[in-house]
Amino acid sequence: MPGKAKTPPDKAGTSRIDVIYRALFRAILAQDLLPGTKLSEETIGSFFDASRTIVRAALNRLHTESLVEFKQNRGAFVASPSLEESRQVFEARSCIEREVVALLAQNVTEAQIAALSDHIRKEREANEREDAPGSILLSGEFHLLAAGMAGNEVFAGFLKSLISRTSLILAQHGRHEESDCSVDEHLTIVEALKTGDPAAAIAAIGNHLQHVLERSNLLEPKRPARGLQEVLAQYS
Repeated sequence: MPGKAKTPPDKAGTSRIDVIYRALFRAILAQDLLPGTKLSEETIGSFFDASRTIVRAALNRLHTESLVEFKQNRGAFVASPSLEESRQVFEARSCIEREVVALLAQNVTEAQIAALSDHIRKEREANEREDAPGSILLSGEFHLLAAGMAGNEVFAGFLKSLISRTSLILAQHGRHEESDCSVDEHLTIVEALKTGDPAAAIAAIGNHLQHVLERSNLLEPKRPARGLQEVLAQYS
């Protein structure tokens, strides 16, 4: 006999899934949850006062985005990208993000330029505070913000996954004595968008992504991991 159909989560359950997903996603994007970190269902559920069913739903969502991996009889962990996967992610991101900024340059509005400029201001403030996780998070969110403005939801969806996976890659293989994303390079991208010239925007994002690669050192050791509860307290 076929199994019983599962009852879909109610609105409160769905909202709780979103809260847990967003907290974990932002912590991974900020490189505060490092590759290989165990994501204990019990710890997460206790922190958010959520059932294991709710926690698993959030973890499964992150798994579909290649940010979480499940190990048999061991549970969920922040994904640890291989060097080959890292190379492929950077190649894919470079191709897609060039198209995204080209689209945006052709239709960008003054309000969008203002929003991007304000975001850069927040990045500078985080740097001045020497808030490394906050700076990394804002750097990734700059690219997500621009992608959402381009008017192509499919590109934006692909880029969201690639940007978050890039953050994992840099946490796994990169060095951490300097920011992976330069605020000045973000400003150059915005200035190129203001011209309305797709070629200028493509050149700006291409140079930026190349510099991110150059600032990365795949042989540097990883920085020490923080505890899961400590990180959740910051992103909840």
